[in-house]
Amino acid sequence: MMMRGNKLMLLLGILVLLVGIYLVVKFTDSSGRSESFRSELVTIDNDQVTKVEIFSPSDTTYLMKNGDIWTVNGKFTADPNSVSSLLNTLKGIKPSRLASRSEDTWKDFQVDESGTRVAAYENGNKTLDIILGRFNVEGQRSFYSYVRLEEESDVYVAKDFMKMSISTGSEAYRNDDLLKVNKDSVSSIRFNYPDSAFVLSRQESGWMLDDQPADSAAVAKYLQGVRILTSRNFADNPDAPAQYDVVFQNKSGADKQITAHVGGGVSSSTNSAEYWMDPALHEKVFKGKPYFLGN
Repeated sequence: MMMRGNKLMLLLGILVLLVGIYLVVKFTDSSGRSESFRSELVTIDNDQVTKVEIFSPSDTTYLMKNGDIWTVNGKFTADPNSVSSLLNTLKGIKPSRLASRSEDTWKDFQVDESGTRVAAYENGNKTLDIILGRFNVEGQRSFYSYVRLEEESDVYVAKDFMKMSISTGSEAYRNDDLLKVNKDSVSSIRFNYPDSAFVLSRQESGWMLDDQPADSAAVAKYLQGVRILTSRNFADNPDAPAQYDVVFQNKSGADKQITAHVGGGVSSSTNSAEYWMDPALHEKVFKGKPYFLGN
């Protein structure tokens, strides 16, 4: 009986040893890559980031910082708020669990060439290279995306992260401002049309259209509609001649001008580097005289 018990203990010891060896082999990478679960994937410092590259199957966008100015694809001025939002969204990618350690699963999780790859550089050094993969919804309120660091095989689940929150088109990062005015500070608006120029001016008694009272409700509605004008309907500037314009003058004397060009394009003195092709801008900005008379 004693001999039988010793043999049983010996066999159990051998079994435990074999299981231990199996686990060591399974979770140790001969290439030297750490197999431990990463608690963080993105550790960039927003203030130090000088370049961001965004690659998708359909688009490539480069954001570059020169001094305090960000540019898009080396040609356009970037909206700093959009860049800041991008960096903050990236920092919000937190791994909640490991989905796979196998390269065979990359295609299924869309963390291969079909995913969105984002690289960030700090002072010339690449400090982030991540691939954003498939987005999934779990239940009614829970969602997540699969992500992978480009140089690693591990695929992580990033809970509460939407891949779509990282825009891939360059238009998403370009400065889309046309006009920002404080409607209470506007002293006059000049509508310089070839056939019917007129001026709205603020008087103590109210708004005047040239030498007659304007419809105050119509003026208020107009100012509300144009106080913040933005558009992502960018277009190439064909150097088309100007047709007409509207000039907003503030009490400080600083003019802001929106110009309509031959062919339907629109430009802005506020953001002279951009050009738009957007019918909605024409509808909002270029009103005729009858509109301000309540007709």
